Amino acid sequence: MSSHDRRAAARCRAWGRGPIILRFEPLEGRQLLTEAQPMADLVSSAFDTLHNLDWGDSFHAVGQIRNQGDAPVTVPFKVEVVASTKPVIGPGAVPLGEVTIPAGLQPGQSVPYDQVFALPQTPIPGYSGSGSGTIYIETWIDPEGIVPDSNPNNLYGLGQGYDTSVVTITPHQPSQLIGASLGVYPDQTTWGQSISVTAQITNNAQGDAPATRARLVLTPTGATPGGPSDLTIGYLQVPAIPAWQTVNVSQPITLPPGPPPMLAGATQFTLSMIEDADYVANALYPHQATQGLGHDMVNLAIGPGANADLPQGPTPDLAVGDVQAPSVPISWGQDIQVQADVQNLGQADAGQFQVQFVLTGASGSLDHAIYLGDATVPGLQKGMQQMIVQTIHIPGQLPSGLTLDSLGVGRIAAIVDPDHVVGETNLTNNVAGSNPVTLRVLGTDGTSTVPTAPAPAIIPMTQGTPTPKPAASTPAPNVRLGAKGKPLPLRHHPLPPHRDLTGRIEHKLKIFPGSVTHFVKDFLKKA
Repeated sequence: MSSHDRRAAARCRAWGRGPIILRFEPLEGRQLLTEAQPMADLVSSAFDTLHNLDWGDSFHAVGQIRNQGDAPVTVPFKVEVVASTKPVIGPGAVPLGEVTIPAGLQPGQSVPYDQVFALPQTPIPGYSGSGSGTIYIETWIDPEGIVPDSNPNNLYGLGQGYDTSVVTITPHQPSQLIGASLGVYPDQTTWGQSISVTAQITNNAQGDAPATRARLVLTPTGATPGGPSDLTIGYLQVPAIPAWQTVNVSQPITLPPGPPPMLAGATQFTLSMIEDADYVANALYPHQATQGLGHDMVNLAIGPGANADLPQGPTPDLAVGDVQAPSVPISWGQDIQVQADVQNLGQADAGQFQVQFVLTGASGSLDHAIYLGDATVPGLQKGMQQMIVQTIHIPGQLPSGLTLDSLGVGRIAAIVDPDHVVGETNLTNNVAGSNPVTLRVLGTDGTSTVPTAPAPAIIPMTQGTPTPKPAASTPAPNVRLGAKGKPLPLRHHPLPPHRDLTGRIEHKLKIFPGSVTHFVKDFLKKA
């Protein structure tokens, strides 16, 4: 048989058996040669914070991490806490810090944590509200990916109560302390004697005022209070005052044994009460008595007394110079280190005194400055000098009436013995300014500005209802239970490809409004 015939016969035989069917066995039906290795499965089963905060506020982040997998966690890992304008963590989230969870979390076990964090001093990228608004405090378990996890999709984004807390930005309401009444008994006395000072102080605004001190200052009649002739004779301890409320305080004050050189020969004085001497309620510098006689000023006659003929003797002469501030740009809300050189050029030792630091405009004027902090010097011998190195905080919020959204320039001023307690005869060398300092706002969206405190809603000396305080923290919801009381596994959408939370660029800023005259025109000019 020819080859052609043999091939034809083979085809006939194959066709006679019918079509050829190929069969495939699905992979799902095959038994794997090796079983899957046990792995951990980390989830956040509870998380909560306070729900009313302002920029810069500290808060407790309270949460719980659970291992719902079938293998222990053998290495320590971190839980990152971030702030975001979105309910799911994305590239615009701002890291606030992290919690370290130790190794050893067994399957089915949970570990709690409670750690203090703080919101940024200025609004985060994407925050559009100038006042109240909503942000999200969220957690991200093991962002570095060092723990083998069977389900990395539930490391964050589970929702409120599990790994998210919704926070309403609630600006702190301002207080305004004013003197409603001031009296002194006796109103005629001599140096070295004790007087009784009685004062009525009102908080004439919608925010609660913390406990403060009121400074009592003597000024010779005819001299302007707030000048070089002022002498601080003591302080009144003022308790915390709720919004719109009034307190009465009375305290004995002992006068110095004799008049200091700058008050020698004067017998008629104005006694002024200056509220918030430590600038804990209002950082706008300087504070002065503004209400007038009978309210925060009173007349006082002081005779020579038994020590009138005692020789005055030599006096200290404190001088400050070489004030150094950072030469690189600094941010609002940042801590910085400054230094100042204080010398005693006089012929007598100086006792304890304060060195105050304030933020001024480019010219260095103290008339509308911002208080930053102070340092206490225990004393300085004649002919000696002391280098003061101090860490101070640039506020993240401006006092009411000032707005700033521009890259600008200011200076740090150091003021030696601002209360005039040392008894110097020369006060002209007690102030010095630093090198110019560039101030800026950091962010990523190009729209953030330096927040400004709300203006006091002043009511003419009336009392009202105190501003409600923020509600207490809402408890985190309980973990849902499945069969036999076991927590149900928590699940989440896949992680986005972008995991970088640290991108930042400098904000575009604006200039002070022209309505604020002195501080605004002088303080920060465009760099």
